Amino acid sequence: MRARRPLRVAVLVDLTWTPLAGGHVKCWERLGRAAAAFGAELELSLFFSGSCEGEELLSANVRRLLRQPVFSTARLPFLRHVPDDTDLAPYHPRLARELGGFDVLHTTDGFFAFARTAVRVARRTGLPLVNSIHTDTPNYARVFTRRTLETLFGDGLALRLAADWLQVPERVGRVMERRLARHQAACDYALVSRPEDREAAARNLPAGRISTLRRGVDKALFNPARRDRRWLHACYGVPEDALVVYFAGRMNRGKNVLSLATAMKALVGAGVNVHLLCAGSGEDREKVQGMLGSFATCPGVVEEATAARFFACADLYAQPSEIEIHANAVMEALAAGVPVAIARRSGMARTFGDGGFGHEVDGGADAWAGRLGDLLSNPEELRRQALAARRWAETKLPSWEDVLGEDLLPVWERAARERLRVR
Repeated sequence: MRARRPLRVAVLVDLTWTPLAGGHVKCWERLGRAAAAFGAELELSLFFSGSCEGEELLSANVRRLLRQPVFSTARLPFLRHVPDDTDLAPYHPRLARELGGFDVLHTTDGFFAFARTAVRVARRTGLPLVNSIHTDTPNYARVFTRRTLETLFGDGLALRLAADWLQVPERVGRVMERRLARHQAACDYALVSRPEDREAAARNLPAGRISTLRRGVDKALFNPARRDRRWLHACYGVPEDALVVYFAGRMNRGKNVLSLATAMKALVGAGVNVHLLCAGSGEDREKVQGMLGSFATCPGVVEEATAARFFACADLYAQPSEIEIHANAVMEALAAGVPVAIARRSGMARTFGDGGFGHEVDGGADAWAGRLGDLLSNPEELRRQALAARRWAETKLPSWEDVLGEDLLPVWERAARERLRVR
């Protein structure tokens, strides 16, 4: 049996940490906060990429460590439109030296330097390797490969040749799928969120070694009691009598935010008293503001407490991205008592089933305009759905402590025990 000391786990997040980073980083930041309650059982080290080396003690048993990349995507000018920088190197020597002192290694992707280094360390040392996936990297690779080709070649014949005839974006996506399959095959356990991800993992691991990773939510922070439309008007200029559609996340092609903006423009043109509120940064932020003018408010990235107030002030939350693994923002919307409209292809609607407060949209801007128009035409029904969403969240959504204690810690413990028996 393992000695009576806390389990030492290294979590490897192949993205640059900043205080206002995206959902993948935020997920592990919140799990890090939750881990403070598990001090007798767990010592958690969260490794992120960083512009400089750094280490911070988040609680007595949780550390955040920043490690400079060996070869960052930030060094490639033609990738400046990619929303998150990562490390393209096949191996990170300093990280490798540090990982040998842990009981379990946990990768959160299967593609970049941290994950590839962890595989080599696990093979050399016999340490158990666990994987979870938080971003649909193969499909994002398809989207941003096409965007890169547009940057390099414009919209002429060369783009059509590379993107359509040679199918470069699709080929890159398939490469990433194969890389993830190889990575999971090297792991002891995998945690997944979508049925299709479970099916893919099952081609590389026995079914008994694949389990579900949920997302938590702080139901005290994300709460309908924070609704204050006077505050929203006074601080951000949103009309108090308008129906507010809210979106939180990267404002770029991967999140499909221009389809939402186009739909909102159609509703405004049809005379609907509606306002789009977007919290996030990205290359499409100015485009959205330009399309909608005074009918949109795009304040950029905001602190978590402000985001919680935005959620509570909304009448409807819209998630147009078609390539989500598991959007934290959807869970936060439901906890705040806000009905949600979600792209059907994202698979997110499976999370809450037929609760009467989640609506799938199948198609582009026209489909979004039609669905949002139907929903917003009945404010009284939206209020009923808001109550149903909060009731469902109170009973069905786990806290981050639940996710750590019920989904992650048992897998880490099992992996560590098995490797000890082998030794």
